[in-house]
Amino acid sequence: MKRKLRAFTLIEIMIATVVTTMIAGTVVALIQGFVSALSIQDLRSEAIVRSAGVQSHLGLLSLKTRMSLALSPQRVLLWLPAETLLTSGSGSDAAFDRIDLAEDELHWLEFVQEEDATWTLIEWTVKNNMVEATESAVFTVDGSFWDDLFLQLNEAGKLRRSPIASGLAGPELATGTMKRPRFVWQTSDCCQNRSVGVEFAFVALMGDEKLQADVRLESAIAFFDRHPICSESGS
Repeated sequence: MKRKLRAFTLIEIMIATVVTTMIAGTVVALIQGFVSALSIQDLRSEAIVRSAGVQSHLGLLSLKTRMSLALSPQRVLLWLPAETLLTSGSGSDAAFDRIDLAEDELHWLEFVQEEDATWTLIEWTVKNNMVEATESAVFTVDGSFWDDLFLQLNEAGKLRRSPIASGLAGPELATGTMKRPRFVWQTSDCCQNRSVGVEFAFVALMGDEKLQADVRLESAIAFFDRHPICSESGS
């Protein structure tokens, strides 16, 4: 006897096609979600590693910083003399009022915007071979003086540019996304301020989606040592 074979009907084929499409769509969604999760994890891992590098550098500077001489959202100036105030002022009261540029005691940190609209955290230091051994600056807590000195030294090619972290963006805060990274501190009064920190974000693109990891780092000035001018000004 011949066995009669039963063929699929059009409706059964359509149902099978729909079910297969639904399963395929679910699998694709799962894969996309998995890839997205991996991308987010990669960004977080990269952010942790790069943040550790920034924190290490910032912490080392804070460990050697005596005072912050100028504070603004985009640029700060740290004073890193090798000796204590007691030592530097011994034998002459005027020694308190001079900062020796040749000894590379001034460290500016600045957020600089690049051509691709990302930001780079830069450290500027004085080129020892570009200044005279006797070249110095009169001590002051006037931030505008140090801003002017920075511009003068930079235009004269006397500052060394050292990138600390690149590819940065403004972080997302409760009040909305900031347009640029910024520095943070305990107080804007240089005679009282005992910390310096940064707020920025690491950004990565995944297709049309932008992934972002916000970072806030802050280090205490471990050996804060106020200049006598602070007492004279009443700060």
